Amino acid sequence: MVIFPEYELKPQQFHYFPIDWSKIFENSNPIHVEIGFGNGEYAAYYCKQYPEINYIGFELSITSMIKAQKKLKKDNIKNAKLILVDGKFALREFFDEETIEKVIMNFPVPWYKNSQSHRRIILKEFFEILSVVLKNGGCFELVSDQEWYVKEAKENAQSTGYFEVFQIEKNPPREFYTRYEKKWIKFGRDIFKLRIKKIKSGRIERLIGGVQEMPHAKGKIDITKINSLKEAVFKESDKIFIVKGIYKDINSESYVIKIISTDKDFVQHYFLCLYRKDNEWILKLDSESNPYRTPAVKWSVKKIMEVLS
Repeated sequence: MVIFPEYELKPQQFHYFPIDWSKIFENSNPIHVEIGFGNGEYAAYYCKQYPEINYIGFELSITSMIKAQKKLKKDNIKNAKLILVDGKFALREFFDEETIEKVIMNFPVPWYKNSQSHRRIILKEFFEILSVVLKNGGCFELVSDQEWYVKEAKENAQSTGYFEVFQIEKNPPREFYTRYEKKWIKFGRDIFKLRIKKIKSGRIERLIGGVQEMPHAKGKIDITKINSLKEAVFKESDKIFIVKGIYKDINSESYVIKIISTDKDFVQHYFLCLYRKDNEWILKLDSESNPYRTPAVKWSVKKIMEVLS
Protein backbone atom coordinates (compact mmCIF):
# COMPACT_ATOMS: atom_id res chain seq x y z
CA MET A 1 0.00 0.00 0.00
CA VAL A 2 1.48 3.31 -1.08
CA ILE A 3 1.08 6.21 1.34
CA PHE A 4 3.97 8.34 0.10
CA PRO A 5 4.97 7.18 -3.40
CA GLU A 6 8.41 8.77 -3.19
CA TYR A 7 9.45 5.98 -0.80
CA GLU A 8 7.90 2.73 -2.07
CA LEU A 9 9.34 0.91 -5.08
CA LYS A 10 7.65 -1.93 -6.99
CA PRO A 11 10.51 -3.71 -8.80
CA GLN A 12 8.15 -6.33 -10.27
CA GLN A 13 7.10 -3.55 -12.65
CA PHE A 14 10.70 -2.94 -13.78
CA HIS A 15 11.82 -4.14 -17.19
CA TYR A 16 15.44 -5.03 -16.42
CA PHE A 17 17.43 -6.69 -13.60
CA PRO A 18 19.73 -6.15 -11.76
CA ILE A 19 18.48 -2.66 -10.97
CA ASP A 20 20.54 0.41 -11.83
CA TRP A 21 20.30 2.12 -8.45
CA SER A 22 22.12 5.24 -9.65
CA LYS A 23 19.08 5.96 -11.81
CA ILE A 24 16.66 5.33 -8.95
CA PHE A 25 18.45 7.71 -6.57
CA GLU A 26 19.87 9.96 -9.28
CA ASN A 27 23.33 9.74 -7.70
CA SER A 28 26.13 7.22 -7.15
CA ASN A 29 26.24 7.37 -3.34
CA PRO A 30 27.10 4.20 -1.36
CA ILE A 31 24.22 1.73 -0.96
CA HIS A 32 23.21 0.49 2.50
CA VAL A 33 20.50 -2.16 2.84
CA GLU A 34 18.33 -3.06 5.84
CA ILE A 35 16.51 -6.39 5.82
CA GLY A 36 13.36 -6.15 7.94
CA PHE A 37 12.91 -2.45 8.65
CA GLY A 38 9.92 -3.00 10.97
CA ASN A 39 8.12 0.20 11.85
CA GLY A 40 10.89 2.32 10.34
CA GLU A 41 12.36 3.76 13.55
CA TYR A 42 15.89 2.69 12.73
CA ALA A 43 15.53 3.57 9.04
CA ALA A 44 14.43 7.14 9.78
CA TYR A 45 17.30 7.65 12.24
CA TYR A 46 19.88 6.04 9.96
CA CYS A 47 18.94 8.02 6.85
CA LYS A 48 18.93 11.29 8.77
CA GLN A 49 22.26 10.51 10.45
CA TYR A 50 23.92 9.45 7.17
CA PRO A 51 22.52 11.60 4.34
CA GLU A 52 25.50 10.68 2.17
CA ILE A 53 24.26 7.08 1.68
CA ASN A 54 21.38 5.58 -0.29
CA TYR A 55 19.22 3.45 2.01
CA ILE A 56 17.12 0.54 0.70
CA GLY A 57 14.82 -1.34 3.08
CA PHE A 58 13.07 -4.70 2.63
CA GLU A 59 10.00 -5.92 4.53
CA LEU A 60 7.16 -8.42 4.16
CA SER A 61 4.60 -6.61 6.33
CA ILE A 62 2.20 -4.11 4.74
CA THR A 63 1.58 -2.59 8.19
CA SER A 64 5.32 -2.03 8.63
CA MET A 65 5.51 -0.46 5.18
CA ILE A 66 2.81 2.08 6.08
CA LYS A 67 4.37 2.95 9.45
CA ALA A 68 7.86 3.30 7.97
CA GLN A 69 6.67 5.57 5.16
CA LYS A 70 5.01 7.85 7.71
CA LYS A 71 8.21 8.06 9.79
CA LEU A 72 10.36 8.84 6.75
CA LYS A 73 7.92 11.52 5.61
CA LYS A 74 7.76 13.08 9.07
CA ASP A 75 11.56 13.42 9.10
CA ASN A 76 11.61 14.63 5.48
CA ILE A 77 14.00 11.84 4.47
CA LYS A 78 15.29 12.10 0.90
CA ASN A 79 17.66 9.14 0.60
CA ALA A 80 15.43 6.09 1.23
CA LYS A 81 13.48 3.53 -0.79
CA LEU A 82 11.28 0.78 0.69
CA ILE A 83 10.22 -2.49 -0.97
CA LEU A 84 7.76 -5.20 0.07
CA VAL A 85 9.73 -8.32 -0.78
CA ASP A 86 11.66 -11.24 0.70
CA GLY A 87 15.10 -9.92 1.65
CA LYS A 88 17.14 -12.88 0.39
CA PHE A 89 15.40 -12.82 -2.99
CA ALA A 90 15.91 -9.06 -3.25
CA LEU A 91 19.63 -9.20 -2.46
CA ARG A 92 20.18 -11.90 -5.07
CA GLU A 93 18.07 -10.41 -7.87
CA PHE A 94 18.12 -6.60 -7.49
CA PHE A 95 21.85 -5.91 -7.11
CA ASP A 96 24.74 -6.32 -9.47
CA GLU A 97 28.06 -7.71 -8.27
CA GLU A 98 29.89 -5.61 -5.67
CA THR A 99 27.34 -2.81 -5.43
CA ILE A 100 26.39 -2.76 -1.71
CA GLU A 101 28.57 -1.21 0.97
CA LYS A 102 26.65 -2.46 4.01
CA VAL A 103 23.78 -4.81 4.92
CA ILE A 104 22.00 -4.51 8.28
CA MET A 105 19.62 -6.87 10.09
CA ASN A 106 18.11 -5.78 13.40
CA PHE A 107 16.29 -8.48 15.38
CA PRO A 108 15.11 -10.78 12.55
CA VAL A 109 12.54 -13.50 13.28
CA PRO A 110 14.68 -16.41 14.52
CA TRP A 111 12.24 -19.26 13.67
CA TYR A 112 13.05 -21.28 16.79
CA LYS A 113 11.72 -24.74 15.88
CA ASN A 114 13.83 -27.23 13.93
CA SER A 115 10.92 -27.67 11.51
CA GLN A 116 11.16 -23.94 10.75
CA SER A 117 14.94 -23.80 10.37
CA HIS A 118 14.71 -23.60 6.56
CA ARG A 119 12.97 -20.23 6.97
CA ARG A 120 15.90 -18.62 8.77
CA ILE A 121 17.51 -15.99 6.58
CA ILE A 122 21.02 -16.56 7.97
CA LEU A 123 21.55 -19.90 6.20
CA LYS A 124 24.75 -20.51 4.22
CA GLU A 125 23.03 -19.53 0.95
CA PHE A 126 22.40 -16.04 2.34
CA PHE A 127 26.09 -15.49 2.99
CA GLU A 128 26.95 -16.79 -0.47
CA ILE A 129 24.67 -14.08 -1.87
CA LEU A 130 26.32 -11.47 0.34
CA SER A 131 29.72 -12.53 -0.99
CA VAL A 132 28.61 -11.51 -4.47
CA VAL A 133 26.61 -8.30 -3.93
CA LEU A 134 28.76 -6.73 -1.20
CA LYS A 135 31.68 -4.61 -2.30
CA ASN A 136 35.12 -5.92 -1.38
CA GLY A 137 35.52 -4.76 2.21
CA GLY A 138 31.77 -4.27 2.58
CA CYS A 139 30.18 -5.47 5.80
CA PHE A 140 27.13 -7.21 7.24
CA GLU A 141 25.85 -6.49 10.75
CA LEU A 142 23.38 -8.66 12.65
CA VAL A 143 21.84 -7.73 16.00
CA SER A 144 19.60 -10.13 17.95
CA ASP A 145 18.53 -10.98 21.48
CA GLN A 146 18.97 -14.69 20.64
CA GLU A 147 22.59 -15.74 21.21
CA TRP A 148 22.14 -19.13 19.52
CA TYR A 149 20.87 -17.41 16.38
CA VAL A 150 23.89 -15.10 16.17
CA LYS A 151 26.24 -18.04 16.74
CA GLU A 152 24.55 -19.98 13.95
CA ALA A 153 24.96 -16.97 11.64
CA LYS A 154 28.65 -16.74 12.56
CA GLU A 155 29.22 -20.43 11.80
CA ASN A 156 27.45 -20.19 8.44
CA ALA A 157 29.42 -17.08 7.45
CA GLN A 158 32.72 -18.72 8.38
CA SER A 159 31.87 -21.88 6.44
CA THR A 160 31.82 -19.99 3.13
CA GLY A 161 35.41 -18.74 3.39
CA TYR A 162 34.40 -15.38 1.89
CA PHE A 163 34.48 -13.21 5.02
CA GLU A 164 36.53 -11.96 7.89
CA VAL A 165 34.27 -12.87 10.79
CA PHE A 166 34.65 -10.88 14.02
CA GLN A 167 33.87 -12.02 17.55
CA ILE A 168 30.29 -11.75 18.73
CA GLU A 169 29.75 -8.71 20.96
CA LYS A 170 27.50 -8.96 24.01
CA ASN A 171 25.49 -5.85 24.88
CA PRO A 172 27.49 -3.65 22.49
CA PRO A 173 27.11 0.14 22.54
CA ARG A 174 24.44 1.16 20.03
CA GLU A 175 24.07 4.58 18.44
CA PHE A 176 20.29 4.13 18.28
CA TYR A 177 17.88 1.97 20.29
CA THR A 178 14.41 1.17 18.96
CA ARG A 179 11.39 1.19 21.26
CA TYR A 180 11.35 -2.62 21.45
CA GLU A 181 15.09 -2.80 22.06
CA LYS A 182 14.79 -0.39 25.00
CA LYS A 183 11.98 -2.55 26.41
CA TRP A 184 14.05 -5.74 26.15
CA ILE A 185 17.05 -4.09 27.82
CA LYS A 186 14.79 -2.81 30.60
CA PHE A 187 13.74 -6.40 31.32
CA GLY A 188 17.36 -7.54 31.44
CA ARG A 189 17.60 -9.32 28.09
CA ASP A 190 21.09 -9.44 26.57
CA ILE A 191 21.73 -8.15 23.06
CA PHE A 192 24.26 -9.80 20.70
CA LYS A 193 25.95 -8.35 17.63
CA LEU A 194 27.81 -10.06 14.78
CA ARG A 195 29.88 -8.19 12.20
CA ILE A 196 31.54 -9.70 9.14
CA LYS A 197 33.59 -8.15 6.32
CA LYS A 198 33.83 -9.44 2.76
CA ILE A 199 37.33 -10.48 1.68
CA LYS A 200 36.53 -12.71 -1.30
CA SER A 201 33.77 -13.03 -3.92
CA GLY A 202 31.67 -16.14 -4.42
CA ARG A 203 29.28 -17.18 -7.19
CA ILE A 204 25.49 -17.47 -7.29
CA GLU A 205 22.72 -18.41 -9.71
CA ARG A 206 19.99 -15.81 -10.14
CA LEU A 207 16.34 -16.50 -10.94
CA ILE A 208 15.78 -13.41 -13.05
CA GLY A 209 18.05 -11.14 -15.04
CA GLY A 210 18.17 -9.08 -18.17
CA VAL A 211 15.05 -7.84 -19.97
CA GLN A 212 11.79 -8.88 -18.29
CA GLU A 213 9.32 -9.91 -20.97
CA MET A 214 5.65 -10.52 -20.17
CA PRO A 215 5.13 -14.29 -20.52
CA HIS A 216 2.11 -15.29 -22.61
CA ALA A 217 0.89 -18.12 -24.80
CA LYS A 218 -1.74 -18.45 -27.50
CA GLY A 219 -3.30 -21.16 -29.62
CA LYS A 220 -6.24 -23.52 -29.94
CA ILE A 221 -7.37 -25.29 -26.76
CA ASP A 222 -10.07 -27.62 -25.47
CA ILE A 223 -11.78 -25.37 -22.92
CA THR A 224 -13.69 -28.33 -21.44
CA LYS A 225 -10.41 -29.41 -19.82
CA ILE A 226 -10.14 -26.28 -17.69
CA ASN A 227 -11.94 -27.67 -14.62
CA SER A 228 -9.41 -30.52 -14.47
CA LEU A 229 -6.78 -27.95 -13.54
CA LYS A 230 -8.36 -27.10 -10.16
CA GLU A 231 -5.92 -28.00 -7.32
CA ALA A 232 -3.51 -29.53 -9.84
CA VAL A 233 0.14 -29.51 -8.79
CA PHE A 234 2.96 -29.27 -11.31
CA LYS A 235 6.63 -29.80 -10.46
CA GLU A 236 9.81 -29.66 -12.49
CA SER A 237 13.25 -29.40 -10.88
CA ASP A 238 13.12 -26.41 -8.44
CA LYS A 239 9.89 -25.09 -9.99
CA ILE A 240 6.46 -25.84 -8.51
CA PHE A 241 3.05 -24.30 -9.08
CA ILE A 242 -0.46 -25.07 -7.87
CA VAL A 243 -3.74 -24.02 -9.47
CA LYS A 244 -5.73 -22.73 -6.49
CA GLY A 245 -8.82 -21.39 -8.24
CA ILE A 246 -10.55 -20.92 -11.58
CA TYR A 247 -13.12 -18.15 -12.09
CA LYS A 248 -15.26 -17.58 -15.20
CA ASP A 249 -16.72 -14.30 -16.40
CA ILE A 250 -20.48 -14.89 -16.68
CA ASN A 251 -20.75 -12.52 -19.61
CA SER A 252 -17.87 -13.70 -21.81
CA GLU A 253 -15.55 -16.56 -22.67
CA SER A 254 -12.79 -15.49 -20.30
CA TYR A 255 -11.29 -16.93 -17.12
CA VAL A 256 -9.04 -15.91 -14.24
CA ILE A 257 -6.76 -18.63 -12.85
CA LYS A 258 -5.24 -18.26 -9.38
CA ILE A 259 -1.70 -19.63 -9.07
CA ILE A 260 0.77 -20.17 -6.22
CA SER A 261 4.28 -20.82 -7.51
CA THR A 262 7.60 -21.58 -5.84
CA ASP A 263 11.15 -21.17 -7.14
CA LYS A 264 13.28 -22.99 -4.57
CA ASP A 265 12.05 -21.10 -1.46
CA PHE A 266 10.60 -18.00 -3.14
CA VAL A 267 6.78 -18.12 -3.16
CA GLN A 268 4.47 -15.92 -5.23
CA HIS A 269 0.68 -15.60 -5.53
CA TYR A 270 -0.72 -14.29 -8.81
CA PHE A 271 -3.44 -14.61 -11.45
CA LEU A 272 -3.43 -15.64 -15.11
CA CYS A 273 -6.00 -14.37 -17.60
CA LEU A 274 -7.37 -16.74 -20.23
CA TYR A 275 -9.62 -15.36 -22.96
CA ARG A 276 -10.68 -16.00 -26.55
CA LYS A 277 -9.62 -13.65 -29.32
CA ASP A 278 -10.96 -14.50 -32.78
CA ASN A 279 -10.16 -18.19 -33.33
CA GLU A 280 -7.44 -18.43 -30.68
CA TRP A 281 -7.15 -18.44 -26.90
CA ILE A 282 -4.63 -16.21 -25.13
CA LEU A 283 -3.13 -16.89 -21.69
CA LYS A 284 -1.10 -14.18 -19.95
CA LEU A 285 -0.22 -12.71 -16.57
CA ASP A 286 -2.82 -10.51 -14.91
CA SER A 287 -1.36 -6.99 -14.79
CA GLU A 288 -2.69 -6.30 -11.28
CA SER A 289 -1.04 -9.23 -9.47
CA ASN A 290 2.13 -8.67 -11.54
CA PRO A 291 4.62 -11.21 -10.06
CA TYR A 292 8.35 -11.30 -10.69
CA ARG A 293 9.00 -13.20 -13.92
CA THR A 294 10.78 -16.15 -12.31
CA PRO A 295 11.22 -19.53 -14.03
CA ALA A 296 8.18 -20.97 -12.21
CA VAL A 297 5.97 -18.07 -13.30
CA LYS A 298 6.99 -18.42 -16.94
CA TRP A 299 6.57 -22.17 -16.78
CA SER A 300 3.07 -21.92 -15.28
CA VAL A 301 1.89 -20.02 -18.37
CA LYS A 302 3.50 -22.48 -20.76
CA LYS A 303 2.37 -25.61 -18.88
CA ILE A 304 -1.27 -24.61 -18.44
CA MET A 305 -1.57 -23.81 -22.13
CA GLU A 306 0.04 -27.18 -22.89
CA VAL A 307 -2.47 -29.05 -20.69
CA LEU A 308 -5.43 -27.29 -22.31
CA SER A 309 -4.19 -27.81 -25.86
